[in-house]
Order: sequence, then structure tokens, then C-alpha cells
Amino acid sequence: MAEKVSTVLVTGATGTVSSALLGALRGKPGLRLRALVRDPAKAESLKKDGVEVVAGDLEEPDTLPEAFDGVDILWLLTPASALEPSMGSNAIRVAKQARVKHVVRNSAIKAGHDAPNRNGRLHALVEEAVKASGIPWTILRPHYYMQNLLSSASSVASDGMLYMNMGKGRVGTIDGRDVGVFAAKVIEHPDRHAGKIYTPTGPESIDMVAAAATLSRIVGKQVNYVALPPDAAQQAMLGFGLSRWFVGNVVDYGRVYAEGWGDFVTNDFKDVTGHDARSFAQFAADFAPAFGGSAVPAARA
Repeated sequence: MAEKVSTVLVTGATGTVSSALLGALRGKPGLRLRALVRDPAKAESLKKDGVEVVAGDLEEPDTLPEAFDGVDILWLLTPASALEPSMGSNAIRVAKQARVKHVVRNSAIKAGHDAPNRNGRLHALVEEAVKASGIPWTILRPHYYMQNLLSSASSVASDGMLYMNMGKGRVGTIDGRDVGVFAAKVIEHPDRHAGKIYTPTGPESIDMVAAAATLSRIVGKQVNYVALPPDAAQQAMLGFGLSRWFVGNVVDYGRVYAEGWGDFVTNDFKDVTGHDARSFAQFAADFAPAFGGSAVPAARA
């Protein structure tokens, strides 16, 4: 008797998290991988890896039915945007029509209607749509992505300054690649995780002074943390041409993280995957060239 094959539709397919998810699932028996992208021409590497690439835009529901046809498991990741609730509801509506059997939603840390930041409130709306769909679901609320520090990588490389807007706050962190690894474990056995909400984190809660110290050790030069006040952070990001919504989101998070809102870690990652998540030191080693250092052997991290 032939093994049943489940089709997994991956959204956000070219980003850090979903790329790691696809990498973790590639070659797993019983799974067929399909990637939803706006521009298939930008996903040639996925095609070479045996992933079926389909065109579609979560902002435009009429582009989705063909992509969702025959899908068993939906990995729903939407970009940080004021349109998150719209994109989420479009995906869920088409998923119901296509009789998708499980939705794994990548949400936001402490998402809730009373969250102190706009992104948390918007993600709560998508979570509500997921739960109301009648489709079995699992929700991930990853903590602070280590990759966020890459926004300051050029200044670290050029003058040893880590500019962030998080005050003295400590925050639980996770490598975005590990979110993909975590999601892959859920997707491999979705029934085990139905109805569960996870908050995957790395092994440590750190402040930006500690992050700068780790970068100093890894890249081999002094790195100093510069705590940007909210107004200064806002003006700097607007000056880079970033959207007012995106900037406001970053300022929101920085304010609450400075107050200690994110100072915690969980055991969810190890409980689900069976191994530890990457440390911040490992992240710094892997991305050392971006921060102005040399490639670092993993053993040194």
C-alpha cells in the first residue's frame, strides 16, 4: 500500500524562517512541499531543491485558490504589516474552501487584543480567525529574532557601534532559523500539536550590552551598545526610508522590551525538537562576516 503523501503549502517561502522550514522538511518521507511566492522568478533556488513553486499573493484572495488546491497543511507566515489581519483572513478563507486539514500559524510574542504593541494586536486578530476556522491548528509565538540585530550590522562593522532602541531591557531571543526547525517538527506530526500554542525561545535572555560583549569576542574588536531613545530611533529609521507603520512597530517593541516585557525564556523548543536552540554566540559566529568579522568555526562559539 502506497504511503499517504501530505502537501505542505509554505508562505513567506523566501524569508529566513520559511527557508529554514523548507530545508528541515526537504526529503522527509510522506511530504510534498509547495511554496507560495509573489514572483516565481525569485524562487529558482527552491525549484532546484525540488519544491513546487506557485504564484499567489495573500493580499489578493483571487490569486490563491489554485495554490491551495490539494493542500493538507498550511504554514501561515505573513510579513509585519498593517495588512496582517487581511492577509490572514484571506488565507484562512481559501484554506477552508480547499479543505486544508491543519494550519500552523507563525504569530508574535504575547499576541493579544490587549498587547502593548500594534503587531501583537494585529496577530491576535489572525489567531482569532485561525481558531474560528474549524480547521485544526497550532500557533507559534516566537520570541525576539536574533536576526533583528542585523539591522545594525553595518554600524558594528564600520565603527563598532550597536544601535538598538531597547534600553537596558533583557529579552529572550531565538534564531529565526530555529523557528523554521521548530515548525518543521510540528508539521511532521501535526496531530500531536493540534490546539497548542508554543512560545519558542533560545536558551537565554540577554540585554544589548551582553549582546555587544558577545559580538566583541566573536568579531575580534570592541563593540559598544548605543541605546537609542524612542524619538531618535524613530527619526533614524524614517530617515532610512522605512514605512511609518514599520517604524512605529519597532518603536513599540523597543519601549516594552526596555521595560522588561520580554525578559523570559521557555523550554518549548527543546520539548518539541529534542535539542537545544542556537545560542546568541552561535548566531554571532554564523553571521560574523556581516558584523565585520571573519567567518568563525562553530567550535569557537
